[in-house]
Formats: sequence, C-alpha cells, structure tokens
Amino acid sequence: MRFHVPLFSLFFVASCVAQEVKVTPTEELRTTVHEWVETMQKIQTEENDWGRDQEVLQNYREGLEKEITDLKEQIAAAKTRKDGADQESLDKSKERDRYAKAKDDLATIVRGLEEKLAPKLRTFPKPLLEEPKVAQGIEDFQRDYALPADKRGENVSKRLLNVINLLTEAEKFQQAVHLRAELHQDTQGREFNMQVIYFGLAQAYAVNDDGSFALVGRPTSDGWKFEEHKELAADIQQLVASTTGDQDAAFVNLPFSKP
Repeated sequence: MRFHVPLFSLFFVASCVAQEVKVTPTEELRTTVHEWVETMQKIQTEENDWGRDQEVLQNYREGLEKEITDLKEQIAAAKTRKDGADQESLDKSKERDRYAKAKDDLATIVRGLEEKLAPKLRTFPKPLLEEPKVAQGIEDFQRDYALPADKRGENVSKRLLNVINLLTEAEKFQQAVHLRAELHQDTQGREFNMQVIYFGLAQAYAVNDDGSFALVGRPTSDGWKFEEHKELAADIQQLVASTTGDQDAAFVNLPFSKP
C-alpha cells in the first residue's frame, strides 16, 4: 500500500525545523570566541611541546657533537699510538737485526781466534798445561772447537772469555823463568829425576842430580821435544844453582835455537 503526503505538509515541517535551530548573533559570537580560545590553547600547548622537544633535541645534538669530538680525539690518539708503535716496532726490528748481525760477526771472530789458538796449544810446556786453570780451559776449548758448523754461534761470549784466559796464562808464563822437577827418559828408556828450567815458551834446559844427563827442550808443531846434550850438563847445573840461589848469579853460555 502506498501513502501520499501532500507537498504543503512537507514545506510546513521544514519551516518549523528551520525556526527551531536558528542561532542568535550573540550566541554565534560566543561560539566563535570559544572556538578561538580553544584554538589558541592548542597552539600554545603545541608551542610548549615543541619548545621542550627542541630543548631535548638541542641537548641531544650537543651530546652527539661532544661524542663525535671525543671519538675524533680518540681516533687521532689511536693513530698517533699506532704510528708510534709502528715506528717502535720498526726500531726494535732494526735493533734485533743489528744484534743478530753483531752476534754472527762475533761468532765468526771467536771461531777465527779458536782456529789460531788450536795449533799454539801444542807449544804449551808441561808445567803450563798442568796448571788447573789452564787444564780446565783447554778441556773446554777442545769441546767448543769440536762444535759442528750449525752450533758455532752458541756460547760465544763464554768461548771468547776462555780463549782470552788461555792466552793470558800463556803470556804470564812467557814473561818469566820457571824451574820445575820432572821425570825424563834417555834414549835407552832409563828415567831420571831432573831439574828443568823453562825460559817462557821458548826453550828449556834440564839436568839430573849428578850432572850425568842433560837435555835441551823446545816447542814444535807436535809439542815439546827434548834432545840429549850431556856436554851441557855442567853449565845447566850452574844455571839451576843460580836460579835457586845456591850460588851467586853468573853468566852462563848455553845454546839457544829459535822455535
């Protein structure tokens, strides 16, 4: 079923509604002012919030700038330390190289001294060889001299000191006259107690107690060799007596041969 409303009725209703919602100028002004106040309050609130946010951001920016500055300083300091460490490492490396070269050079020098000393040890007379300090030094020297090539860089300082000590003892013996009691044999194998006078490392003269047997000794490449010289027995006895103080010093003419 359809309903039909007259057009006049609709117009009447619309007019009534329009009259009910009509606003006066005063109310409209009040509404406008209220809205303006609310808008200004919102603007002020937003400005306050923005000010606080801006302050926070400013503090954050300053903190970041300081942190960046600190990091730059730390990076610069680290670079300086690295450069210094690199230079120090380079200096230490050069120092190690110099030390290694000096050690190798010293090892070469010591080996050269050992090679020169080795044949000279055969010229050391018996009393010098029997001195405890020399005997121990020669034992150590022979052990060091036998080192293989790859071991000759070891104990260089100790070996050098040993060579110096042996040469020092030899020099001390060379600068004095030494009288020793020794046993020697003649060509027939008979053994005699003899007084032997060593003139350093150059020559030696020996005679037995009764003057019936005399020897002259000198160093050779195979060690000391003594030869019989019975004709020199009396002169050697006189030399021994002068050395011990049993008689006044006197000039004694004895043969001397260069080693």
